[in-house]
Amino acid sequence: MSQIPDPTVDLDWSGYAGSIQDHFRANAEGHPDRTCVIETKSSTTPERVFTYKQIYEASNTLAWHLHKANITNGDVVMIWAHRSVDLVVAFMATLQSGATLTVLDPAYPPARQKIYLEVSQPRALLKIGRATDENGPLAPLVQTYIDNDLQLKTEVPELRLRDDGYLYGGEVDGQDIFAGVRSLASAPPDVVVGPDSNPTLSFTSGSEGRPKGVLGRHYSLIYYFKWMAERFNLSSESRYTMLSGIAHDPVQRDIFTPLFLGAQLLVPSREDIQHEKLAEWARDHKPTVTHLTPAMGQILVGGATAEFPSLETVFFVGDVLTTRDCRALRRLAVNANIINMLGSTGVFGSGLVEQMELRRNANNDHRDPARRQLLRNPQPRKRSRRVGDAEGNRTGRKRHEKRPAAGCQPRKPDTAMQSWRSR
Repeated sequence: MSQIPDPTVDLDWSGYAGSIQDHFRANAEGHPDRTCVIETKSSTTPERVFTYKQIYEASNTLAWHLHKANITNGDVVMIWAHRSVDLVVAFMATLQSGATLTVLDPAYPPARQKIYLEVSQPRALLKIGRATDENGPLAPLVQTYIDNDLQLKTEVPELRLRDDGYLYGGEVDGQDIFAGVRSLASAPPDVVVGPDSNPTLSFTSGSEGRPKGVLGRHYSLIYYFKWMAERFNLSSESRYTMLSGIAHDPVQRDIFTPLFLGAQLLVPSREDIQHEKLAEWARDHKPTVTHLTPAMGQILVGGATAEFPSLETVFFVGDVLTTRDCRALRRLAVNANIINMLGSTGVFGSGLVEQMELRRNANNDHRDPARRQLLRNPQPRKRSRRVGDAEGNRTGRKRHEKRPAAGCQPRKPDTAMQSWRSR
């Protein structure tokens, strides 16, 4: 019973420090010319750099469009998603309208996409233009459900942020969809959200059947990001990556954490997310913080020789993390502090975090065993788990969970946890 969280503990609701969009606004108004998002170059597209002011005004434009369509607290906005700056704009605009965001991944089978729509019952649909460019239109099964069974208040048919920060949304009856709200881009709608308002709707893997929706809370988001920054020394000087699956809940951390801190977000091109190339991308663009699944970590290091010593903090989620995975990463990222965490649907609800610290000995060799430490509320681990892919989606196949290596044993929470970097 000692491992069960005490439901009578004061949650300090009066300590609510405002929403994620409030902190983003403060950063944008305080440092408008600071770099916010960098879309790195590919073989066919150049690098694109956007400031806080550009992302803020673009998201305000879209937020006002949603607001004028009567999207408000409690409404769900579905985003037809793409790994790009457009996804950042869609996320922040939805929050600034007071609504709840959720994501539809074009890579998912149409039947799964339809389940997400059935569960979420969105009142608005934002289609990112590049998602359609790369994947084609919504499947007939999905589009038919939208047309016949949903009651949308608005649809943005072609969301694109141009190089100069101009937000394009497509045309309806030959008219710019944002024509009536462009003059309002300097500030978001005056919408109030409280600690119990819901910014996000994430989905479970569906490994036990039909995927289930999990609502996040603004209080949990802010508490988590503030704690995370203090615990792991994150700051406005950090450089984050958008490597999580676009419909996997850790993408919320990829986007929200840098915007909360006033930091930078690096967005790789599709062609860079593959063996060897991803390590070269990390070497060239020098991220300092990343969220990975173990499978994505294996893509990062698999067959790679490029080293990326700039990487200081790695948060793993989504599947079993082994000491071998950690050591493989540390061969290329010698300064990496590795933290094993639950996904957002678990952490935002339970506050459980597990840290695996790889300590180096005086000779800087990598053979010292990992140490495992449970912070806050420890709980038993299951003996088997579903195997996940690189984006954290369960494949349905089971495997036995590997036991920790010798010397890698759970121990009680330590209020003065030391990092391997101090050894």
